[in-house]
Amino acid sequence: MTKENDHGVRKDPRSAVALAIALLAALSIEAVYLENLWKRGDEARQSNDLLDAANSQMQRHLAELRSSAQKITAIFTRLNDGIIRVAGIEGRLPVPGRNPNSNLEYGDSKEAKSLQEFGLVVKSFQEGHHETSVSFEADSNRLELHRLVPFLAEQENSNAFLFVDKLDLVRPLAVPSFSMNPAGLETRLLIRVLSGPK
Repeated sequence: MTKENDHGVRKDPRSAVALAIALLAALSIEAVYLENLWKRGDEARQSNDLLDAANSQMQRHLAELRSSAQKITAIFTRLNDGIIRVAGIEGRLPVPGRNPNSNLEYGDSKEAKSLQEFGLVVKSFQEGHHETSVSFEADSNRLELHRLVPFLAEQENSNAFLFVDKLDLVRPLAVPSFSMNPAGLETRLLIRVLSGPK
């Protein structure tokens, strides 16, 4: 049933209901759309937070790897410095003017020099020369035990590839047993060091 107002316009109550239903439908569609947008935004925010956490963890791992690389380089350098470099002698002629059994073959190495600076007489131990190691024989008649032990510990700590194979200490006959005075001992060391090609 339609009513006519003063201006001649007809009013239909069904059109108002249809308009209200259309507006409610549009609002509900928009609410569903906005809710979906909010959910997607929330998921994107959570994934961004996860990515940020993963990136910060990766940055920490990279920093640890960089510091580890520096430590590894330092350790490699330290270990590499402890190796005596020798020329391969298989298939080569002896050097002219040089005794092939010379005891000073590796006397200029860092290890031999540190032993000489401490007061030991160092010579290369020919029977101890193998493919992977070089041996030195060091002797002294005046080393005191309380000086020798820290020196050997320092040598072994400074070179991971230095081994004391044999240590002979002999008390001179002139020194009484259990003497409280420091006495120089007859000392003989057999030291082996890793060797590698030049």
